[in-house]
Amino acid sequence: MGMTSNVEQQEGWRPRSLHVGEGEGHKLSLKAFWEGMEKRLGASSLEDLRTVLRAMASRVHPSERQSFLDSLAPVPDDRRQALEHALQDKLLADITEQAQRFEELTDEAHSDWDEYGEDSGPGPYAELVAPVTALFQRAQRAFERGRWPLARDAYQALFELLQREDDYGLGLRPEHLEEVDVSEAQARYLCALYRATPPARRAEALWEAMKEANRWSFGPPPKLQEVRDISPEPLPDLESFLSDWEALLRKREDDSEAEAWLREAVGLSRGAGGLRELARAGRGRHPRAWVDLLALLEREGQPREVLDTAHEALKALPARLPLRAWVADFLATAAERLALPEQVREARWESFVASPDLKRLLELRRCGETEPERARLMKQAAQRVQKALAQPDDTRPLPWEEPPLPRGEWDEPYPRLDEVLLAHARLLGHDWQAAWKSAAGAEVLGWSSRNNPQGLVVPFLLRWLSGPSSSEESSHAVEELWRKALENGLAYEPWSTEEAALELSERLSRAYGEVIAALSVGHPRQEELLEECLKVARERARAIVREKHRRSYGKAALLLVACAEVLQRRGQPARSQELLRRFREEFPRHSAFQAELDAAMHQDCRAEGPAP
Repeated sequence: MGMTSNVEQQEGWRPRSLHVGEGEGHKLSLKAFWEGMEKRLGASSLEDLRTVLRAMASRVHPSERQSFLDSLAPVPDDRRQALEHALQDKLLADITEQAQRFEELTDEAHSDWDEYGEDSGPGPYAELVAPVTALFQRAQRAFERGRWPLARDAYQALFELLQREDDYGLGLRPEHLEEVDVSEAQARYLCALYRATPPARRAEALWEAMKEANRWSFGPPPKLQEVRDISPEPLPDLESFLSDWEALLRKREDDSEAEAWLREAVGLSRGAGGLRELARAGRGRHPRAWVDLLALLEREGQPREVLDTAHEALKALPARLPLRAWVADFLATAAERLALPEQVREARWESFVASPDLKRLLELRRCGETEPERARLMKQAAQRVQKALAQPDDTRPLPWEEPPLPRGEWDEPYPRLDEVLLAHARLLGHDWQAAWKSAAGAEVLGWSSRNNPQGLVVPFLLRWLSGPSSSEESSHAVEELWRKALENGLAYEPWSTEEAALELSERLSRAYGEVIAALSVGHPRQEELLEECLKVARERARAIVREKHRRSYGKAALLLVACAEVLQRRGQPARSQELLRRFREEFPRHSAFQAELDAAMHQDCRAEGPAP
C-alpha cells in the first residue's frame, strides 16, 4: 500500500480526492467524468484498482464503513431490478406526499420571523431535508435507467416543491440539500424532457422548460451544453435539433436569455466560423459573440487568431461599450504568448478604461518593467478614474449598446468606479499626497464603504510610517491592520474561484510591498503626516466606542495599538504609552472595549516574543 501504482505515476491520479476538477475553478461535466473514468480504468491493472480502493477505504468515516462495504457487494440483477421498479413506480406519489407534508408543517408552524430569520436554514421544514434528498437520488436513478417521462415529471415536481414558501417567505431551498447538485439535477430534467419529447416538438418544449428553469432562480440559467454532457450517451438527433433550436431562438433574440442560447447553439453547431458570422452580422446585434469566439479560439490554442479577431472586434464595437474590456483581456493574453509587449500594454489600458476594477489595475501595473514605469501607469489610471467619477454620464454605456447579461454568463460588465479604486491607483502610483487629501475629509465611520478611501489610506500610511520591519522590532498590529484593509477592498471584487481571489490578494500585497520599499523613509512630511493619522485614528476610535458600535470595538482597538506601535518604532515610547492610557481612562466603564484593547495589546506582545 505504500507504493505508488503505475496508474498514479502515469495519469497523476490522486485517489485521496473524489471531486474531479476540485481546486481547478470549474466542475467537470458528467460526460467528461465518465470518459475519463473509463480511460483510467482501461489503463489500470487489478492491483492498481485494489490500491485505489484501499486508499479510499482508509478515509471512510467510521459511521460509513458498513455502507462502504455494502456498496462493494453488488445486488443480484433480478433482485436489484425488482427493487428499482418498485421504488420508481412510487416516486411521483412519494413526492406528492412530501409536498403535502410541507403544507402540514406550514399549518403547524406558529413561529414568526424573529425565530426563523434569513440565516435559520430550513427552519420548520428541516425534517424534509433527508426525504427530499432521497427523492432527488431516486429521480436520478430513474434518469440513469432511461425512464425519461418519469425522470422529467419527478424533477419538475421536486423543483416546484423547492419553490414553495410560507407566509414568512420560508421554505425548503436548494442550499439546504447539501447532498444534491441542483444544477446537475436541472440538466437531467432538461435532458429527460428532450428525450421524452417527439423530435418535431423538442425545440419549443425545451424553450418553455429552460425559461421556466430560469424563473426557478436556482443559479445561472441552464445551457444546452450542460444538457448534452449530463449523460455519457449522446443526445439523439442533435444535429437536426440544433437547426430547429437556432431557428426558434432567432425569432426570440430580443430576449437576453434567447440571445445567449443562440450564441451557444451557433458555437455548438458551426464552431468558430458560425460565431464569427454571428458577431459580424448586424450593427451591434450580437456583441458578446465576439467574446464567445475569442474564448473558443483561446481554448483551441490559436493566439494569432485571437490577436487578429480581438483587433477586429475592438474596431467593430462601440467606444463606450464595457464589453470591450473582455475583448481586450483576450488580446492582452494572446499578445503575451506572442511576445508583443507594446500590444500587451495597449490592450491592458483598453481593458482598464472599458471596465475599471482592481484586477485590471494590477494587470496594467504589471506592464511596467521598472517601479518608476509602473508608477507612471498608475498615475494615468488614477487620472482616468478621477475623470470618470467626476463625469459619470460621459462614461456610462448607452442602453441600446449592450443588453443585460444573463446571470452567470460573464462577470458584471459595467464599470465599478469608486473612491477606493481611485485611492488604490494613487497609492500604487506613489501619489500618497493626493490619496491622503481625499481620505482626510472622509467620514471616520464606514471604512468598509467603497466610497470611503480612509479605510485604505490610513492603514497604508501607518504601514509606511512604521518603517522597514526587522527581526528585533515587530509591527504586528500595523501589519494586521494593513492586511484587513486589503481584504476589505477585495471583498467587493467579483471572483470566479477562491484561487483567483487568493492570487489577486497576493499580487496586491506584492505590489504594495514594492511601492513601500520605493518610498523615501525620511520624507520631510512624515512627522506631520503621522500627527494627522493619529488624529483620524483617535476620532474613529472615539466615535466607535461612544456610539456603542460593539461589533467594531475590535477594529478600534487594533487601530489604536497600531498607532502606538508606529510611535514606538519611531522612537517615541512615552507617547505610545500615553495614547493607550488616555483611551483606557476615557472609557473606564466600557468593559467590552477594554477587553478588545487588552486582546490587541496581548497579541502584539506575543508577536514580539518573550521579554529579554
